[in-house]
Amino acid sequence: MDEFKIITIMNEAMLKLLKDKNNNYDKNLKIKKFLEDEAFFFKINKSSAYEILQTIGVKEDQLEEVYKKLVSQNVYYDLLNKGKIDENDEYLVIKYDSYNYKDLFKKRK
Repeated sequence: MDEFKIITIMNEAMLKLLKDKNNNYDKNLKIKKFLEDEAFFFKINKSSAYEILQTIGVKEDQLEEVYKKLVSQNVYYDLLNKGKIDENDEYLVIKYDSYNYKDLFKKRK
């Protein structure tokens, strides 16, 4: 299962827990809305991502590992190929080089 789906499920579980305990869950509702965009973590800075991950319930000693998985190069290219990231999006904080596959196979002169 990919990390983004796990985070989404964790947020849903946290929402339910907070509701059941009659605690404030406004932050988690906002996070739920943000998570509708699979490219969300590529559009925010690292400290904001850590804050969101902690709100969802990721343990502090796991933050770096989870964050790296969420914004990995493989995830970026996967989202790019699915059309969920536009490499020209001015709101992207994290970008990786992209290549036109046709250029990769051109003969060099």
